[in-house]
Amino acid sequence: MESIDLKEVHEIQDLTKGHVLYFFKNPDHYISNVIEFVLSGLERNEYSIIIENDRMTPLIKKSLTEKLNNNCLKKAMFVNNYDFYYAKGDFRVNSIFDYLPNLIEGYSEQNLAVRSWAHVEWRDEPEVSKKLSVSEKEADLIVAKTKLLSVCAYDSERVSNELKESLLSCHNFLVNE
Repeated sequence: MESIDLKEVHEIQDLTKGHVLYFFKNPDHYISNVIEFVLSGLERNEYSIIIENDRMTPLIKKSLTEKLNNNCLKKAMFVNNYDFYYAKGDFRVNSIFDYLPNLIEGYSEQNLAVRSWAHVEWRDEPEVSKKLSVSEKEADLIVAKTKLLSVCAYDSERVSNELKESLLSCHNFLVNE
């Protein structure tokens, strides 16, 4: 099921569910948006799963630590993005729900609200655009079925026009810097 209506939004924190495509250029603005995403999730008593690289994670954690108490910080969980996307050997989107039992003690699907933010990065490999497109279509199905809020963030410098068009076809919302 591909997303039919793509809606451009300027404020991610106002969203409660959907598959969001975010192209970013400015790392500081990007980190600020991740922080707002986590804070708006906490206002709704939701856990935030942040799938991020080793360069950005410490910066995001530092900013969250300055703003939140320990109980709130426990609701922001981090997964290394390469571990997530390459868990099965080559690039593919895995279900965030496969990771939840390992991340959240006492996890139970029925009683827990979760949102995800994924910084999508990939190694240089053949056919990666095709793999990204297939994976994002799979992710769109998962997001629709689970009524999850899921942000897929891409460094705009790494996205070709062809890949951009493909990504636009399988997301509900678009955020540009």
